[in-house]
Amino acid sequence: MRSEQTAPAGHEDRTDRWCVIGAGPAGLATAKNFRDAGLPFEIVEREDSLGGIWRYGEQGGVVYRSTCMISSKRLSAFRGFPMPAAAQDFLGHREALAYLTDYAHANGLPEHIRHGLAVSRVRRAGEAWSVTFEDGSACLYRGVVVASGHHWDPRPARFPGRFDGRVLHSSEYRTPGVLQGRRVLIVGSGNSGTDIAVESSRVAARTLNSVRQGCHYLPKYFLGRPMDEVMEWFVRVRAPRFVHRWVRRVAIWCVFGDPSRFGLPRPSRRVMDGRLILNSELVHHVAHGAVVSKPDVAELRGDRVRFTDGSEEEVDVIVHATGFNASLPFLSPDDLPLNGSGRYPDLALHLFHPVHDGLFVVGMIQPDSGAWWLFDDQAATVAAYIGATEGGGAAAERARGLVGDHAARRYQPPGTPGPHASLRVEHDRYARVLRRLRRDLVSTAGKARGEKARGEKARGAR
Repeated sequence: MRSEQTAPAGHEDRTDRWCVIGAGPAGLATAKNFRDAGLPFEIVEREDSLGGIWRYGEQGGVVYRSTCMISSKRLSAFRGFPMPAAAQDFLGHREALAYLTDYAHANGLPEHIRHGLAVSRVRRAGEAWSVTFEDGSACLYRGVVVASGHHWDPRPARFPGRFDGRVLHSSEYRTPGVLQGRRVLIVGSGNSGTDIAVESSRVAARTLNSVRQGCHYLPKYFLGRPMDEVMEWFVRVRAPRFVHRWVRRVAIWCVFGDPSRFGLPRPSRRVMDGRLILNSELVHHVAHGAVVSKPDVAELRGDRVRFTDGSEEEVDVIVHATGFNASLPFLSPDDLPLNGSGRYPDLALHLFHPVHDGLFVVGMIQPDSGAWWLFDDQAATVAAYIGATEGGGAAAERARGLVGDHAARRYQPPGTPGPHASLRVEHDRYARVLRRLRRDLVSTAGKARGEKARGEKARGAR
């Protein structure tokens, strides 16, 4: 049972509510589920509007002008809130932001958002949590849910040597005008890297795409349907894994044939064991010579770049499409330790603090499908956990044990080096684990309420 606590000097006492950090997709999903569970909360957001990275052209937005979602609308929407039927299959950033705004208003969330508050420090303070903001103010909260995402701290590649041209990260890229007439090197083979390489091929004098290892490129459409919708049918009928591999291989061969014929490196891992890139255009542009595939960079040499195969190219612009750090700079390792890899927080099921019940992280996953509905599931699971633990005692201990039991189930792709050593999750397995955990947590909370009611009745009868 939570005891009364006096706020430290300089802190505003808000221990009657939870603090949700971030008003992007994960933060909005958390707020909606807390509202449904009757948990008091407020969202703190550093920018002046909601939407997170989807705010094109604004502070905090990292999408470029042509950005579209890589999961189809039917597999991206929050639960119970479908995307507009008239929208295209893959929403652009404007439609995605409009959807997030509609979702927030439909659930009465804007009134709970405090804008212009950038978090500088989160730490435990007794049974509560202290949140300090960059403007010097501080609040004491009942608990904290970090929902600030992991696509805001760029992780550029590091190469020996010196480069005299322009260097930017994909998070800084907005339009292909910056590449017009230039000799461009795109470093990275993820979805952003392939998108930018395709855009560059249309305006640049020469486009190179440096990749360290081969990837499997899937078409965005197969048999006239979005590829993820085709594969989701096999998920629903619980088709074995080898069937999923076979269907993806058939799709790749029917649409592209063998991409290595055109100079793309052959993948070293089987389909589904390595990264899958959803892009229908890159192979086409490589086959036509508009994009030249190159191996990893060995050295920067002024206006030239040497690659690991010994070749050299003149380059004017380097774009690092190399991803982001999963950073939570406002939390020290004492308050949230890192896992064995040293790259990611040590969180059971990518959600739960290893020790404390007052700190959670929602949205720090990389699923093989749409992410927003999984944020919904994560937030609902956190709310169920709070409901099972807020009374303390044996029920709270049972809830903690349940988290440990369910976290031991497999929900990450084959080849993942260890639990939580990667943000990647298989969406169907992960959703199933969370669903079962919520069921058990709700049952635990119900039993605790029943035991409490029986105890009160027995005391009243004396």
